[in-house]
Amino acid sequence: MKARTDTDYPIHLPALADYLALLKFRLLSLVLISTCMGFFISAGTQTPLLPLVFTLLGITLVGGGANCLNQWLERDADSRMLRTRLRPLPALRMTAANALLFGLLISLAGFTLIGWQVNQLTLWLSFISWASYLFVYTPLKSRSPLNTWVGSVPGAIPAVLGCTAAVNALTSDAIALFLILYVWQMPHFFAISWVYRDDYLRGGFRMLSWNDESGKLTAAHILLHTALLVPVSGGLYLAGSSGPVYLALTIANSLGFLHYALRFYRNPDKQGAKKVFHYSIAWLPLLFAIIMLDRLLTSLLF
Repeated sequence: MKARTDTDYPIHLPALADYLALLKFRLLSLVLISTCMGFFISAGTQTPLLPLVFTLLGITLVGGGANCLNQWLERDADSRMLRTRLRPLPALRMTAANALLFGLLISLAGFTLIGWQVNQLTLWLSFISWASYLFVYTPLKSRSPLNTWVGSVPGAIPAVLGCTAAVNALTSDAIALFLILYVWQMPHFFAISWVYRDDYLRGGFRMLSWNDESGKLTAAHILLHTALLVPVSGGLYLAGSSGPVYLALTIANSLGFLHYALRFYRNPDKQGAKKVFHYSIAWLPLLFAIIMLDRLLTSLLF
């Protein structure tokens, strides 16, 4: 397909809604939830909340900028996919130059805010997440199914940013939470890749489902990583960051996830993949609620 240039676009200013669409707020909401989890896991009773506010604002800008620049890089592929063809760039509602400038400016604003109001460790980690997402994960999507394992690294870093925003150090809490979020992303994205397999083929993205017409390979990986999530999700308990209430509830939460993964493994169809995906979306805020409930009960009982 011929690459689009700015002369292909109608002459009008993009609407505010188009700029907001570039940020991918639904995806950002999961990032912000994981950041809050990291902060509350590492924060003490005397830790001020202001660093969390600035961290969330900064990550919204940095993460939104990364999402915007990702769409700028993938605009031609997006134009071939049904689920993405109505985005501002493939739908020709915005020029590539506008999207590039917007993404760079808000990313810079986010880095500046984090470095100025939070701390340097959080700044550098946020830059690593941003850069690896754009310059490692994004190009790898069209080259190898390994992109999901690689892309889950920047996807898990926001939880660490919450930890470092609270204590300005890499702790066992941060490592445990990173591993939990890293493993959680596998069944989440593998399910997406199966539901939208035909679209990813049209776009030229080599997801795990690329050569998996039957769905058996995708289902096996979903089951494997969801089973792995059961012990990994107990890492916060082993790190001494949570109590027995957290351990019992998070294992129950992960076993619920495993139930849907097993059903999909037995019958790998799109409906089953959607159920895995929907539970993965629910699993993350449930984890956050379990963390907060454990903290509340621990403070009341001990």
